[in-house]
Amino acid sequence: MNYKKKNLKPEELIHSSDIQAPQVLELEQAVLGAILIDTPSHIVIGELDELLFYGKPNQLICRAILTLYRKNKPIDILTVCSYLKENGFLEEVGGAYYVSSLTNRVASSSNIEYHLKIIQEHYLKRFIIHTCTTTIQKVVSYGSDVFDTFGELQANLDNGLKELLRYDIENIGNIHSSMIIDSLNINEKGIKSGVPTYLKMVDNLTNGWQKADLIILAGRPSMGKTAAAVSMVIEPALRDNVAVLIFSLEMSSRQLVGRIQSSLSGVDVSRIIKNQLTKDEICFIDSSCQPLYKAPIFIDDTPNISLVELKSKARKMVKEQGVKIIIIDYLQLMRSGLNIMQREQEIAEISRGLKSLAKELDLPVIALSQLNRGVESKPDKKPGLADLRESGQIEQDADMVLFCYRPEYYGIEQYEIGGHNLQTNGLFMLIVAKHRNGGLGEIPLKFISTQTKLTNLDMAFTDNNNTFVQPQVDNEVSVSYSKGIEDNTQFLNHGEQPF
Repeated sequence: MNYKKKNLKPEELIHSSDIQAPQVLELEQAVLGAILIDTPSHIVIGELDELLFYGKPNQLICRAILTLYRKNKPIDILTVCSYLKENGFLEEVGGAYYVSSLTNRVASSSNIEYHLKIIQEHYLKRFIIHTCTTTIQKVVSYGSDVFDTFGELQANLDNGLKELLRYDIENIGNIHSSMIIDSLNINEKGIKSGVPTYLKMVDNLTNGWQKADLIILAGRPSMGKTAAAVSMVIEPALRDNVAVLIFSLEMSSRQLVGRIQSSLSGVDVSRIIKNQLTKDEICFIDSSCQPLYKAPIFIDDTPNISLVELKSKARKMVKEQGVKIIIIDYLQLMRSGLNIMQREQEIAEISRGLKSLAKELDLPVIALSQLNRGVESKPDKKPGLADLRESGQIEQDADMVLFCYRPEYYGIEQYEIGGHNLQTNGLFMLIVAKHRNGGLGEIPLKFISTQTKLTNLDMAFTDNNNTFVQPQVDNEVSVSYSKGIEDNTQFLNHGEQPF
């Protein structure tokens, strides 16, 4: 490292000349010389960027090399000098002598990838110093909000790393081979490919929440969004030891755990939250919730969390605790951490960030979302994609959009599905409005309001006489009922839409 380390105050750090920019000019020259000797590989060109180079002449020569490469022209001393001369840069780099002297710096191009990595490391050091120094100037000037400045610092550092570390391009044969191996393993073990919910019809449709998917779970207030999200992850966490990370922006961690206690024990959630329990109830809850002592469920109830902070915590928990699924309750309570004036644009930035997080960490992200009030003006109050609040970008980024709908809440006594009527007492409809990799439709579930809990619907369709019936299964409604819900995978295996 080519700079002196001192314990300086912020003001001294800003104006001090003791900090020298980290740089390795000799390696910069060696890399450029190696490229001039041998045609560079696609890997090297993919990693190359003129900003990586500290010396101005080296930046201009790198720019010439990249331009020639993009135009499919040969790269050597003569073509590079010709480009620099045509664009008026030849004298600025030190003439043809400097360009030709680069080849004397290296005997072989065999170590070029290793040398390029060192150059990237020094660029990243310079980037960190520049970014942090700029932030220090903002902080000591007292002219900006410290929380916004902190969020901006995190965002800049995050973006700088993304620009440096590019995704690899894979051969389709390797991807195919990996998918076949994964499919065989899943088939032999008889498990879901994603994180299961243990809600039968949901799992039949999704085969579990899939990796890299952004799932939007939306609904109006009091529709049971949080109850649905928690019900979908509590079983895999307790049964399969699947680590779950919940960002609870609306409720405190104690309120959320109170709901989970109610779900497991059956004790009225309002009595738990208000702490109106008898001693016997307390002992019963503790006995019923013994699995929670070791459950891999992690809760962060930081209010108004920024996208950058959420990403940072998520990465840390995935690395340290092996988190397999993330829940955010709810999206509109987040902030981007960037200086964006319009709320719609900020929500769009958050939505894009959550989708990129799901891809980066290769796990499902379930984000709860509010709906516009306009849904209340509809005759049946049933939500659609146009009702997503504040940004159409949410619809575009999501792999799945699910709506929570309780007809009972609106005084509707019977709900028709597939030509049959369901009693709405405790009925919870999960409406699949977008599914990038599967079918659409409606999934009936049971909502237990006193426990804020979703379960499989333990009833059949009813006819006009309120008697149990066995509906005919056709291509439009491939759902089978009996005295309970039966597995409908027989229809999925034939490639038909499940709903």
